[in-house]
Amino acid sequence: MNLLSNPALRRFFSGRRRFQIDWFFFFLLILSARQYPQAFGTAVCFAGATLRFWASGFLRKEKKLAVGGPYSFTRNPLYLGRFIMVLGATMSVGAWALAAVMSVVFFLNYHYVIEHEELKLGTEEYFGPVYFEYKKLVPRFIPALTPAPRAELERVNPDPEVYRFSLPLANENRAKEAYVTFFGLILGMAVLVFVKKSFHWA
Repeated sequence: MNLLSNPALRRFFSGRRRFQIDWFFFFLLILSARQYPQAFGTAVCFAGATLRFWASGFLRKEKKLAVGGPYSFTRNPLYLGRFIMVLGATMSVGAWALAAVMSVVFFLNYHYVIEHEELKLGTEEYFGPVYFEYKKLVPRFIPALTPAPRAELERVNPDPEVYRFSLPLANENRAKEAYVTFFGLILGMAVLVFVKKSFHWA
């Protein structure tokens, strides 16, 4: 049996489990930090937050199919941005073992989340057949090097509004939380490392 078809794994990663896992890793990452966040990993983490902010300005949840901006490179830029944030944070403090474990757990976690969402979005209640056309144009998670052709995307969703970034929409989708999380992660690790070094715990 395919590992990803395992019913026990599917049950474990169902529902709101992804939020619990995210917070568990954030907490574990801050506790495991042994060095101050370094520039490269911090920049990667910031890039992930920026991707989430950008994607939020195109997402009209379950109202209009998002195909513009980052959604022309990957169908799940918000999840990709979260993964990049956590990966960058672990890289910034040299937590390579945690990065490896996190990557595996993240893959399993979001595989089931995305699978469930794809089934829902492909129903007549939401976007129906046009969603399956969109799936053919844009990869699920790993982004394409170039965006899907605009002409083909317009056959999926011709509404010009969905191709423009909207700051009010980003605010409605609480896009700023991506940067709050970024600063919380980096500052949290820096403060804890300072305390550890001050008291010779590291």
